[in-house]
Amino acid sequence: MAMLGSYGGWAVVTGASAGIGEAFARALAAERVNLVLTARREERLRTLAADLEARHDVQTRVVPLDLVADGAPKALAAATADLDVGFVLNNAGFGVAGRFELGSYERLLEMVRLNCVVVTAISHLFIPRLAARGKGALVIVASTAGYQPVPLMAAYSASKSFDLILGEALWAENRGRGVDVLAVSPGPTDTEFQTVAGEKPHAGVPAEDVVNATVGALGKQPSVIVGNMNALRTFALRFAPRALVARLAEGVMRENLPENAR
Repeated sequence: MAMLGSYGGWAVVTGASAGIGEAFARALAAERVNLVLTARREERLRTLAADLEARHDVQTRVVPLDLVADGAPKALAAATADLDVGFVLNNAGFGVAGRFELGSYERLLEMVRLNCVVVTAISHLFIPRLAARGKGALVIVASTAGYQPVPLMAAYSASKSFDLILGEALWAENRGRGVDVLAVSPGPTDTEFQTVAGEKPHAGVPAEDVVNATVGALGKQPSVIVGNMNALRTFALRFAPRALVARLAEGVMRENLPENAR
């Protein structure tokens, strides 16, 4: 985990109240990195912050925000303007599962805004700060769903394709500037994601596996898929007709959804 501490300064973690965000916060604190924790659930953030301060003798700053609200990314940047930020984790996001037209209009647009617009905004606001200090990291949490069309989770998979391509392009733009950009793509992970998305519970890897994959890839490549089987499956899909890929993904999703969502 020493790689996480090598960027120094402070780390900004979005979606820090649970799951992958919390796992990253704990790993960063263990490397004595000070933390800015942001999410909507202030009580959870403050509980986490107190625990990390007690365990690891780090400083924390809790910035409770609904990142889809107008001006929220700029509010986050302003709340950290006095800090030497060296690491930014774009993790906040969620999914909406089920037949596209059955999903809530407002919820779908909120998802696209959080998964795409907010990620773009935060990246745009913080990359200049990372580059100015000559060393930094920007991690974007994408998904294996971003490598293929996923019927019954159509807008989510499209939003994660956006994150993946954005991360890989920013990696190329920032080579030689001291800024390591990485798009990390987990498969099913043991977090609140399935419940929030409306899926049936199914097996997932620990959130710590996402941290480990990130640490292994930062500064070496533009993107990484979490788990060898996920990586192999994603590679194989490149050679299959896209119509077949979509139909196979639909079959998997049907098994993971309640009947009234199909």
